[in-house]
Amino acid sequence: MFKLHRLLFSCILFFSVATPALAHDFSGRPVTIVVPYNPGGGTDTIARRLSNQLTKQLNTSVIVENKAGADGIIGTSSVVRSKPDGHTYALVVNTHVVNPLFHKTMPYDTLKDLTGVTMIAKSPLVLVVPKSLGVKTLDAFLALARKNPGKFAYGSSENFTKLVGARFVKEQNLDMINVPYSGGAPLMTDVAAGNTTLGVGSILAANAYISSGKVVPIALTGDRQDASLPGVKTLKEQGMPDFSMYVTYSLFAPVGTPDEIVQGMQQEIRKAVMVKEVKDALQAQVAEPVANSVAEFNHQLLNEYSDLSKLAASIGLKVSQSD
Repeated sequence: MFKLHRLLFSCILFFSVATPALAHDFSGRPVTIVVPYNPGGGTDTIARRLSNQLTKQLNTSVIVENKAGADGIIGTSSVVRSKPDGHTYALVVNTHVVNPLFHKTMPYDTLKDLTGVTMIAKSPLVLVVPKSLGVKTLDAFLALARKNPGKFAYGSSENFTKLVGARFVKEQNLDMINVPYSGGAPLMTDVAAGNTTLGVGSILAANAYISSGKVVPIALTGDRQDASLPGVKTLKEQGMPDFSMYVTYSLFAPVGTPDEIVQGMQQEIRKAVMVKEVKDALQAQVAEPVANSVAEFNHQLLNEYSDLSKLAASIGLKVSQSD
């Protein structure tokens, strides 16, 4: 009995001492999260709420820096060039993944020069039309669009939503052109004014216009309906069973960052997204926390790039010739 007690005590002592050593000590130097988009957007908001919580958890300052431009390429490039010591990260949406499909030249290799830490959260997109169009359902919009070939346009806020919109238009066999916008706000403003017939964007960007009745939501791109837009059906529920596309918010580190640091940061992110203040911030962006493992995220990233590359090829999208 004495030997058994001594053995149990030794095991408890070992794990109580060994477990903290599994986590990287980030204290002593600030951690920087680069958001390669303008301040005030959904990614920036999530990054700042996350940084506040991580500051508490890591016992060091976690700073958010906005370095916008070129679809996020400028800010992401600065992270690629940074020292891989676990103190610099990029927080991006999945336009990051599709950038190589839209830019002829890139200053870095999207898949080789960065290490995925985790997908922080994901959110469905919403398809909206102007109130002045006089339709309230997807079926009514499709009927009207088919009666007016070449007269309607779909707007996108960045490259990923352009890809989502192009897929929708192709699979529905519609004759519509794309109008690119510099963000969700100008896109929704033009849809509300009737200048663009169909908007493909975030629920966050569309919410104020939906609430005011200026635009009408006709479909969601996720797997299920969302409580923020009761009664709005998914494309899956409306005759497109394979249509499931989300905007994602993900964290990346420079390639070469030690695995124990990457794993440690993923664990800290997982803790952070379960804290009420961060969960509330995600909910305000109509996003659900994910915080998947490093291995799962990087596997998912490769699959997403492959799937989106095939999608771009199938709908005839080509890289920019101006780069």
